[in-house]
Amino acid sequence: MKLALFTSSLVLLTISSATAQNSDNNDNYPDRKALVVNLCPHVALTFFSFKNDSGRHSMKLHYRNVSQQALIALEIVVLKYDAFNRRLIGNDMTVTGTNSANWAPLPPGEGGRKELIGNGREEVFTAIAYVRAARLADGTVWRVNDLQLLAGLRKVAPEFTEFGGVGPDPKTNVQ
Repeated sequence: MKLALFTSSLVLLTISSATAQNSDNNDNYPDRKALVVNLCPHVALTFFSFKNDSGRHSMKLHYRNVSQQALIALEIVVLKYDAFNRRLIGNDMTVTGTNSANWAPLPPGEGGRKELIGNGREEVFTAIAYVRAARLADGTVWRVNDLQLLAGLRKVAPEFTEFGGVGPDPKTNVQ
């Protein structure tokens, strides 16, 4: 019980913002916000940026294994909001191993990155990234606690009155 309370306290203390890169001149919202909630004790998001453009949109995420063992997989969720803080359809991605091109487990202390590029315009003003789940080499699966996540979201985006659904959005089959 004491260990669980200590772990919960430690997790709440690690809520932070990663470096955000928001200085692209071709962007439709030059003062947009790329925020991070770091709650996972095994993975830290170290860089997050996104870009809205007239013909396409892109997102970059960098992460680091901060645990004592290899990381087999992680799930990252990006919540997206418009200029009025209304929830838009977000992204979730599972990274298996080091990155999408290298499925070897990510060793302790090492980092990886994920980049997404899509067609079409997105009206994203604020985007918030967090690790929803992580799987370690010993089979341990860590999952975010939604109450701690909401507390972290309120800390990085205090101007929001509601966050909408904080889980991944359902996948749709587009053909």
